Amino acid sequence: MTPPDGCPSAELPLLAVDLETTGLSPHRDRVLAIGWVPVNGGRIELAGARRVLVGHDDPGPAVAIHGLTHDDLVQGLPLHQALRLLDDALAGRALLAHHAPMEVGFLRAAYRRLGEPLPAVLRSGPVVCTLRLERRLLHRAHSELPAGALRLWRARARHGLPPVRSHDALGDALAAAELYLAQLAELEADGRAVTLRDLRLREGWWRRLLPGPR
Repeated sequence: MTPPDGCPSAELPLLAVDLETTGLSPHRDRVLAIGWVPVNGGRIELAGARRVLVGHDDPGPAVAIHGLTHDDLVQGLPLHQALRLLDDALAGRALLAHHAPMEVGFLRAAYRRLGEPLPAVLRSGPVVCTLRLERRLLHRAHSELPAGALRLWRARARHGLPPVRSHDALGDALAAAELYLAQLAELEADGRAVTLRDLRLREGWWRRLLPGPR
């Protein structure tokens, strides 16, 4: 069971997820690493954090970005095992990511390649995207968004969060979790109660992730 829309933010269980991949296309490229960290209400649970490498014979042209070499990946888990671990971590939680449609698109493609059914959160949500939340918060103060303002490191800087090493699956998952908590504090600054309904991506965005849910 995923959290209901009425779940208050103080009780909301999420899993911040980040992927490293061979490229930018969910249809052509492959997942190389998955990082995640649980967020329970207003707390990041580092005890549940994990980074899993996925076995692959080619790190792809993005190796200059993610730094994962053939020697790293040869030690990785088979994709079905890595996804099973992610399934267990996601159980009962909303998925949280920066630019979440990209992460969801890659995960859905990975399940399709294996011929396995999608977990509930990848079929219809709930999914919370820190990029979309940042856009909403910035629109309060700007009619036009400053260039690059929605990038993870720029969004963190706006909230006074320190710079972090990017393009590491676990590091970026933790960076998104910290950004989410800072965004949540801004959303709740006027004393308004915030629920999952206020945070999640709306249903229409799923139609852009083709083919459709299994």
